[in-house]
Amino acid sequence: MKENRPTRHVLRWISYVIVGVAALYFLRELHRRTADIPPIAWGPQAITALLFGILAVAATALLIGAIWHLLLRDQAQPLPLSKAIQIVAISQIGKYLPGNVGHFAGRAVLAREAGVPIGITASTLLIETAWTLAIGAGFSAMAFIFYLDSGTSSQFTSLGLLEFVLATLFLLALPWAGIQLVNRLAPGLSRRVGGGQLVSPPKAVTALTVSALMVFCFLLLGASLKLQAEWFFQLQEVPWLPLTCLFTAAWLVGYVVPGAPGGLGVREAMMVVLLSPLVGPGVAVGLGLSMRLVSVGGDGLAFLIGVLSRRWPRHLSGDHDANQ
Repeated sequence: MKENRPTRHVLRWISYVIVGVAALYFLRELHRRTADIPPIAWGPQAITALLFGILAVAATALLIGAIWHLLLRDQAQPLPLSKAIQIVAISQIGKYLPGNVGHFAGRAVLAREAGVPIGITASTLLIETAWTLAIGAGFSAMAFIFYLDSGTSSQFTSLGLLEFVLATLFLLALPWAGIQLVNRLAPGLSRRVGGGQLVSPPKAVTALTVSALMVFCFLLLGASLKLQAEWFFQLQEVPWLPLTCLFTAAWLVGYVVPGAPGGLGVREAMMVVLLSPLVGPGVAVGLGLSMRLVSVGGDGLAFLIGVLSRRWPRHLSGDHDANQ
């Protein structure tokens, strides 16, 4: 283990440098493009976009709880749906701690209090992370294939029906490859979190349901961003799917860079780079700010829901029956 410490130390500092450079780039663009950001006309539409964005982010946190419930059940470790959602809703706020892993540690602690062994939690977290990366990579691949060669918004085209169906099937099936990749490239890690055995992919029904829920989460966030672009910054008819794919690519970079709390700085910088051809640099900067605002608000709302649910009667919280 001592031999790995210098390497980990170097990687940690590299991640800090990446986060710092990304944050400085976004702040520079914010300074340059402040005059280009359309003023928000606060009215019913803008308030609706704000509330929808906060609710969409909170809903994704609750859906992650449902996903975790399914993965636990697949590992023969039943946990009531309401309890799984409660634990995830509370622990998600931990992603804003330095290191961007506080939400995982918090979930493990709360899960252990609920009777879920650490090994099972680690195994399901590995599967969930692989699934998230795979779905996010699928949207990102669509962004690269269909949209990133577009120089201006007028060049963005909609997918045809066949392309859309193939892309959907690609997104739903891709996570299976993620688990196999982890098992092949990091078998030691897989066995460590899998209790001595390679982590096996979820059952087919569970896998498809988890994939569909994750796809829905990204589409929901894309819808929120579309409303912000149109109702905050008065753009006309921003295409939903290209916006979703490009935003997901930016989100994925913020997700995988260690050390960025909640992807802070990294996600915003990538949004400026990737969204500028579609919405213009000024609006891209504005969307980076507004999406961070609704993200923090949504995660805060989810945390509040989770904390308040701990005070609900046991027959409502689901704690009375761990076998549901």
